[in-house]
Formats: sequence, structure tokens, C-alpha cells
Amino acid sequence: MENANYREQIARAFARAAAPDPWRPGYHLTPLAGTLGDPNGLCQAGDTYHIFYVTSPLACQVAGRTPCVWGHYTTKDFIRYQREPIAIFPDDRRDRDGVYSGSALVKDGKLFLYYTGNVRHQGDFDYIHAGREQNVLRVESEDGIHFSRKTLLMTNADFPADMTNHVRDPQIVAQNGRLYMLLGARTLQDTGCVLVYESEDGSRFQLCGRISTAEPFGYMWECPDFAVLDGQPLLICCPQGIPHEACRYQNAHQCGCFPLDGGLAAPGTPGAFQPFDYGFDLYAARTLKADDGRVLLFAWMGMSETAYGRNPSAARGWDQALAMPRELCWRDGQLWQKPLAELEALRGPRTRQDGRAPARFHSRRCELRVRPEPGQDVTIRLYEDAALRFSADEKLLTLEMGPVCGAGRDLRRMKLDRLEELDLYLDGSTLEVFVNGGCATMTSRIFGADDTLALDAFAGVAEYCPMRAFEIADARENGV
Repeated sequence: MENANYREQIARAFARAAAPDPWRPGYHLTPLAGTLGDPNGLCQAGDTYHIFYVTSPLACQVAGRTPCVWGHYTTKDFIRYQREPIAIFPDDRRDRDGVYSGSALVKDGKLFLYYTGNVRHQGDFDYIHAGREQNVLRVESEDGIHFSRKTLLMTNADFPADMTNHVRDPQIVAQNGRLYMLLGARTLQDTGCVLVYESEDGSRFQLCGRISTAEPFGYMWECPDFAVLDGQPLLICCPQGIPHEACRYQNAHQCGCFPLDGGLAAPGTPGAFQPFDYGFDLYAARTLKADDGRVLLFAWMGMSETAYGRNPSAARGWDQALAMPRELCWRDGQLWQKPLAELEALRGPRTRQDGRAPARFHSRRCELRVRPEPGQDVTIRLYEDAALRFSADEKLLTLEMGPVCGAGRDLRRMKLDRLEELDLYLDGSTLEVFVNGGCATMTSRIFGADDTLALDAFAGVAEYCPMRAFEIADARENGV
């Protein structure tokens, strides 16, 4: 790490980060200071869930790049959290410019974290074909909190000859007594794919194949993951470079899943890509397989390489959040998402109202559920200048964001044959919309000072309830 005072600077940034802020969410995880990125290392060890995430604690107070680290939360119930000390620092020659995304393996009472160590060399490089190292490293821990013993597993030289320097985000998957490592990749022909490596011991990996579509689908697939939902294997990833459409692929980069015909030893050609979200801000999704059999989805509530990538909250010393954890299922060839059942404990008293009269509520931390009768148009106005609208004639759901609420966001659309339910979760500066019980979602940051939610009259009912915040204990050892 080139900055010898990095830990001390982070400690000072954390110490200044306690000011109350109405934009900071209460039931979403955020960084204490700086920016938050990809969730990583999601796992359950005993009765404890570990949620790691990429974060740059100095990014809101230092111009230019600052090397990212892995932050860390733990919880036993998804209601009460402990903010843990930073898990991995960029303090090695192989990760000096940032501890990038990765995953976790729980084995023999130890926790192993696999990640990409980023190195950017000085010079006239494009950092795609030259000038960048993407090293696969591993650290381990006896207590799940303190990590040491960095082990270098792979460098650029270990990847296939037709790869660019963009090979990263190792995801470890245990399947049929073997360990597999998935790496998102960009070929020299600028096509995205996932490299699949196999291992017996989690230390030595051998390339055993790659997953790609019959026709190119983007130039890079980031953040690969693998899950089996109700018997359906899925490759989860973030394809970059997909042409935009009016009602699909509207973001700078995409996030979703491909159905697979088999396991990782013989995955076959992926099926049609299904996006996770139709809003502005959901990326880098990763799953956690809980001991009770549920598959949970965590994602970064952000979007890289956009005009609105830096939000107004950055001026207050922090930015970005993790989306609410969601439970996944596969039904009739489609992915479904719903909020965790545990979050029911955060709901306050529920108010039910007939929709035939216009309604107004006042809150920035609440749930608002709307159930219209068939064929009804619905308009929900949010704060100063945002609105969620459904047109029954056009069969179109739109999220419209003005300059105050959107802070650079404008319009997102999705085709919807019929509207049965909209379930909105608002929290400080976050908005998550679950459509028709979770067949689709719209996720976005939302800003402004107002707290008014207004419903135009419609045939149907509306239900409103306040939500309380997570209980988050202060970081041990000041988080550093």
C-alpha cells in the first residue's frame, strides 16, 4: 500500500461520520464514511451471517482514486447488525490499488475469502489490454473477523491467452464434492464470458471450461455467481455493453441471470438472460445460501459509469447502499424476488385506505402497498418530483424522476400486461418497488427534502405502514 497512513486516515474519516442525516437509510446497510460498492463474501458460519462489501472510505473527501478495502457486517437475524473491523486492506504488492470483488468459503471451522487484487501500473496504458494486474488472492480467518496470511493463487499469466487484463471477481462454489471458481472475463474479441476453474483443496485450480452465449452478449461479464433455485441452475452475472432498448437494458450495465442446463462441470449454453431489476440502481448482485435452504440475493444499490454515479449524499461524507436482502425462487421459467420474511419485524402499525379518494402520507421510511382492481391506472407521486405510474391501456409501468429526486436519473420503463400489486419500500434516499408479488422490481436512489407520498384516486386499496431502522452496533476497534 503506497499510502502508509491509510489506516489512520480511515479512522479519522470514521470518527467524523456520526452526524444525523435524513438521506441515510435506516433499514439498508451503508458505509460509515466514503463509498460502498459490490457485496462480497456472503456466507453463513454457524448462526452468523457475514456480509462483506467493497468500500472506499476516503472517496468522499479525496480527489481521484483511493484504494478500496473490504468492509464487513455480521448479523444473526437481519435486524440487528454488528459493524466489524475492515477485513482486507490493500497492503500487498499484488493488491496495492484495491481489494476488488470476490467470495467466501467456510471450511473446517475457518473462513476463507477469495478476491481480486487490483494493480494499475503507471504509464500510457488502456488498462484493458495492458497496464493492469488482476490477481486472485485468498485470506483466511479462525474467528471470522480478523484475516491474515494472504496467498497468491493466480495472476494474469494463469488465464487463457485470449483474455484481456479484465479477469476478476472470483466466486467459489461447492458442488458434488468439488470446488469451482468462477471468474468474470473479457476476451480479446471484446466478448463477455465466465471462466470456470476446478479444485480439490481450494488452493490449486485448473481451468475446466468457460460459459458463454452462442452469440456475443456484451463485452464483459462481471460479478459471476451460481445458484440453484427450485431445481433450476442459474448463472448470475453483470454483462456490460448491451445495446439499450426502450423497456429493457436501460442502464449503463446490466445485472441478471442465465438459466443453465446443468451444473458447472457441464453447464451447456446459457438460456435467455433475465434482468433482476428495471430501475436505475441495482448492480453486482450476489447470493447467499442459508442453512435453512433459502437463496438470498444481495446487491449494490448503485450503477457504475453513469452521469449520476456520484450522489448528493457524497457531499455529506458517505454514498451508496446495499439493497434490501431478497429471497429468490424460480417459478414457471421466471425469477421471483421478495423481501426477507425477517423484515416483518421492522413494520409498524398498518393503515388501510380505500383508493377511490386521493390519499397522502408523510414519511421517508415506510412501506406503501397498492392493490388496484383490474384495468386501473395508478399514479403514485413521490416527494418533490418523482412518480411511479401504470398505464393499463399502454401496459406500461414507468418510474419518472425529476432533477431534485433523481439527481441525474430520468425515466425507466417496463412492459407489464396487468398490475395486481405495487409494494414500495422507501428508506431515507432509497426506493425499492416489488411488482405483482415479486415478478419484477424497480430499485433506485431518491433524494430531496420532502416526505410526501400522494396517490391519485383509483379503484382498489392502499396500505401504509412505517418502518423502523436496523439496530447497528458500533464497529469494534473503530472499524480499522
